[in-house]
Amino acid sequence: MKVVKFLKYFFWTLYNIWFYILVTVLTILVLCPGFIFLVVNKRAYKHFYFFGVMWSRLILFFMGFYPIINQKLDLDTEKSYVFVGNHVSMIDVMLMVSVASKYPMVFVGKKELEKIPIFGYLYRKTCVLVDRSSPESRKAVFNSTREKLNNGTNICFFPEGTVPSPEIELGEFKQGAFSIAIEHQIPIIVFTFLDNKKRFPWSFGNLLAGSKGMPGALRVITHEPISTKNLAMKDMKDLSDKVRNIMLKDLREA
Repeated sequence: MKVVKFLKYFFWTLYNIWFYILVTVLTILVLCPGFIFLVVNKRAYKHFYFFGVMWSRLILFFMGFYPIINQKLDLDTEKSYVFVGNHVSMIDVMLMVSVASKYPMVFVGKKELEKIPIFGYLYRKTCVLVDRSSPESRKAVFNSTREKLNNGTNICFFPEGTVPSPEIELGEFKQGAFSIAIEHQIPIIVFTFLDNKKRFPWSFGNLLAGSKGMPGALRVITHEPISTKNLAMKDMKDLSDKVRNIMLKDLREA
């Protein structure tokens, strides 16, 4: 029994190391060349996004993951959207980009990730960073997202703000995504990731808590756009609760 348990932890450790090797190598080989488009023309994000889709799909493929989406996204490419998803794993970003490949998006993410070598530099240049401890940083997010939306790029949030501990089904939501959607009167697209937590837990600590990362299917549930037309800031909490209840329902019925 102890031998089997040891072999499982040994496999999980190698699997995690393989992930970081993949991210590093593919960032250098795929994302870095794509970044040239942004250096030449800051408005060429859609071209860079193509490389981001390749990067995401290659990581998922070589990790042994294959997305299964309940319905094909059919959105108006002339409009902007706020994409939101539950946050349970480091592969959430790759899966989001992979299944929404036709709709270039900019992620709003935590500032701490910019410290990662190579990836952190590209992350800082292509995402909207927020320092949750700084009120000034949170205000700056609104200005940055306004610019991205005006350029026709979609915005993606993980409303939980961070990955909750393994026993939490869905963390409490921050209000940034819903505030921006209402301010700009743009629809919200909800993604629920059903398998990311069990396929690739956020950290080795989650593995020790009982999660068993392994290759396999990554089911994604998408929903029809939620309109924010005629909503005001006083409706923000109700909108947030509506989205959270949709995700909870998906997770509990999976």
